[in-house]
Amino acid sequence: MDKNGLHKLLNLELRNEEIGFIIYSEKESARLNYVSKFIFNHVLKVNCVITNSISEFENSNLFKINYSSIFIVSAFKITPHALLFESGINKNKPTPNLKNNLIYFFESNTTIDNSNLDYDIFSAVFYFISRYEEWQAFEPDNHARFESQASILFQNKMNLKPVVDYWLIEFKNALLKFYPKINFPENKFKVISTIDVDNLFAYKAKGFLRTIGAIAKDVIKFDITNLKKRVNVIVKKENDPFDIYAINSDFCFKNNIPLIYFFLFRTGTKYDRTVNPKSGAFANVIKQIKDAGAFVGLHPSYYSSQNKSCFKQEVKLFSQQSLSPVKISRQHYLKFDIKTTPQLLIENGIIADFTMGFASAIGFRAGTSFPFYYYDFVSEKQGDLLFVPFCAMDGAFFVYDKISPEKMLGSLLEMANEVQKVNGFFITVFHERTFSSHLYPGYDQVYKNLFQKVNAL
Repeated sequence: MDKNGLHKLLNLELRNEEIGFIIYSEKESARLNYVSKFIFNHVLKVNCVITNSISEFENSNLFKINYSSIFIVSAFKITPHALLFESGINKNKPTPNLKNNLIYFFESNTTIDNSNLDYDIFSAVFYFISRYEEWQAFEPDNHARFESQASILFQNKMNLKPVVDYWLIEFKNALLKFYPKINFPENKFKVISTIDVDNLFAYKAKGFLRTIGAIAKDVIKFDITNLKKRVNVIVKKENDPFDIYAINSDFCFKNNIPLIYFFLFRTGTKYDRTVNPKSGAFANVIKQIKDAGAFVGLHPSYYSSQNKSCFKQEVKLFSQQSLSPVKISRQHYLKFDIKTTPQLLIENGIIADFTMGFASAIGFRAGTSFPFYYYDFVSEKQGDLLFVPFCAMDGAFFVYDKISPEKMLGSLLEMANEVQKVNGFFITVFHERTFSSHLYPGYDQVYKNLFQKVNAL
């Protein structure tokens, strides 16, 4: 998937003839430039320019937004917080304000400030999409990850709503009230399925020694069911339970659902156990997937985020097996450090990362369902890496919370409804093992039931 294909999939294309806004700011700010592009270009689908010149602002024919402390006649006013004009990271976290079933930050007094919004939406959105809170001090989990318990949205029970997207709907409505002649383009609710392939096959293509060792383990454990399945697959009496590629690709193609597989390309460590990456089995599966119209990406191994040579080797192997450069990825175990991982991805040619979500809980890690670019607080500028957030991973239900398949389906449908309300992106993560009725009875039916019902929304 190249950059043009990615932008088309994620609806990031912007037509120059669309309506536009001009924003007045007393100071130049890379942070304001960054968040404005997300708000206006990515979500509202309109153009915007930023100026520090009062005369340029007042003489412009564009719709005007005054982001300053002064009052300007006939301009929509937002009172700025200091956040977008600072540099580096402030250790203090913003104070939440819960109202109207939502959460807000960086409040302002509309009576005193003559503002048209009672909070600084630019600062609030910036705080979440820049992942400012991941640059601040937090308590990591046992895999050294920023997980749900560290999230200010999770702590305030607001992780199940794409709050940023709701703010932008409120913002759009406020602008429409101030400028009734605006005709905003409409976003469309979009569904994307992603599957992380931690183990290409359960039993086959493992090599002689691994297969003999696995059979011995089944015998020692007296796991007759697993032993029988393993032998039947090896002698080709049954399909491998993880060989879900043709059936899932065909299902998504028929239902017009974009599908992306992320393949782990390392084995032999405690957390990385798959078919030998040099095996021809990978090339066969990847070709099958591409022929079916699905996309493929890399699932960098558990230790790759701390090992540059390891990461580089995985990218090289995957490119060889897939016969194309690696452009998209999602970290295995969601092992991702906002201070180091993005630069590693960029250095290795990755243009989009799909890690932005939680392993232990469902919800919106960055408060939005829309893709957004990485912001580098070291250089204080937007980076070239696109983050594509997901809202739910299968393991959150049966690994962390032990939720039944029926409740899992209901919860996922509630998430889909939330995303549909904001016309955002409903992106989920499943794993190859989840489709095995032997390992996860009942859960193996959730995937198709979910997407059939979501398609009917």
